[in-house]
Amino acid sequence: MKEILVACGDVALLKQILGQLPPNTFKPVATKKGGGIVEKVQDRPLAMALIHADLADGQGPALLQSLRQTRPEVPILLLVDGQPPSKGPFDRALRYPIPGPVLRNAITSLVADAQGEHDLDKWKAFYQEVKTRLAKAPTQSYFQILGVKDGAPHHLLVKAFDHLSMRYHPDRYNQYRGERWGEALHEKVNMLYKLFTEAYGVVSDRNLRALYEEAMARGELRLDPEAVNRADKGPRPLHELAEGPKARRFLKLAQTELAKGNKAGALQNLNFALSMEPQNVAIQKKIDEFQA
Repeated sequence: MKEILVACGDVALLKQILGQLPPNTFKPVATKKGGGIVEKVQDRPLAMALIHADLADGQGPALLQSLRQTRPEVPILLLVDGQPPSKGPFDRALRYPIPGPVLRNAITSLVADAQGEHDLDKWKAFYQEVKTRLAKAPTQSYFQILGVKDGAPHHLLVKAFDHLSMRYHPDRYNQYRGERWGEALHEKVNMLYKLFTEAYGVVSDRNLRALYEEAMARGELRLDPEAVNRADKGPRPLHELAEGPKARRFLKLAQTELAKGNKAGALQNLNFALSMEPQNVAIQKKIDEFQA
């Protein structure tokens, strides 16, 4: 069953909204807060999102923007106390409370439009966005490709890469490859994501970053592959192999188990980390070393 995200900071209103949803149609995912919600639902089968402007943590605007960026295929219905805005990161806005039939009609209409046409205009805009980023890449540094300033600190690189992965990871668009426009979209997204991982792999590594910054000082935007191969990286803490926070947590646990001499426990957590990032070659290599 498809799911519907329902976010409202007022418990009484939240219960009222849930009671007005179309019966036996969606499985509701309810929340009073906006912070961290996009990450929790990024891989869930959302049919739509129903967001009240007032959330308990004040993160309504951020939730709307993040949903629009990372889940462009999900229609968003915004509920507000006063006059509904005409523009914003949503598909429709309504003043709430409203009668149940009015809310159900709005939900049904938005979902039908999205399912019937896959919101072709949004996908065209997204496809153009990907093509634009690819076109700019040859004249950008690795930092700029990741959307940060040259010389940005490590924690901003991690944050930027996590955000880009949420929006551009090719696996998010596999389901649309059967559409006449889907294969081309997936191909471009895959090219872009490989570029992100190349950039992040260099600037997130201490030794490679030092070599790259020397190359930048010479006016070079890419690091010579031979220089990468010659670089003596030395041993890296396990958690630095991760691209995102979920895998990093398991790698830290693996490091702890390894320090205790518990190789089996370390290997188990390494495998958990790989399940979070199945395309992470560095984690797979470390597992192979443990099993050798």
